[in-house]
Amino acid sequence: MNHLKKRQSLEHSDYSGMGELVNAEVMLNYNAFIVKSAMKDFHDAKTVVDFGAGIGTLSLVFRELFSIEPLCVEIDSKNKECLTERGLEHIDSLESLNESVDLIFSSNVLEHIEDDVSILEKMRDKLSLKGKIYLYLPAKMSLWSNLDDQVGHYRRYEINELKVKCQKAGLNIEKLHYAESLGFLASLLTKVLGYNSDSGIGSISTLKFYDKYLFPISKFLDAIGVKYLFGKNIILIASKK
Repeated sequence: MNHLKKRQSLEHSDYSGMGELVNAEVMLNYNAFIVKSAMKDFHDAKTVVDFGAGIGTLSLVFRELFSIEPLCVEIDSKNKECLTERGLEHIDSLESLNESVDLIFSSNVLEHIEDDVSILEKMRDKLSLKGKIYLYLPAKMSLWSNLDDQVGHYRRYEINELKVKCQKAGLNIEKLHYAESLGFLASLLTKVLGYNSDSGIGSISTLKFYDKYLFPISKFLDAIGVKYLFGKNIILIASKK
């Protein structure tokens, strides 16, 4: 985690950039989807790590929907205070893990790390025999905007790039596809029109509208196959070789 770019406390969401507290309040469907898509194939997971947990927004979804208490990996001091207040156990790095785990979950974090391959290797080393890594990542450098610069991204990911990096890290890819097809179009609008958290794209009202009305449509489109064509994010599930 020492390669992690300095991020604002109360970590942002890749979608909103407004602060995780706001994200938790207005992006309920979005947050639930990310965790549910991680748990879809891992109902028997006993030990879960939330890598780059922020203030624990998604860890709380694990708790509330699946009765799982993830171990959070987080380095920001203010974020760790929030994790403690929420009763979420946390450590500073993967190296601090004393046992192998069934699932290492990470949402919108790896793009903040310059040497992401070394983190994938560390994740691999901490997996149990049948353990999995689940990553939710921003997709497509063609969607790069000033928002990516503002929140400290090193990259948005490409499918082929992830294949190469998983090969280097000694990981078998089990699933690799896009997510959020409508989010792709929303990101294009953000790139063209700009991001305005006060009154434009990125405001609380637009995020609520997207989460309530557009995100369900986006999930449907993904389910019928659009996720294999394009999307705002990428879902990667991998295991060690």
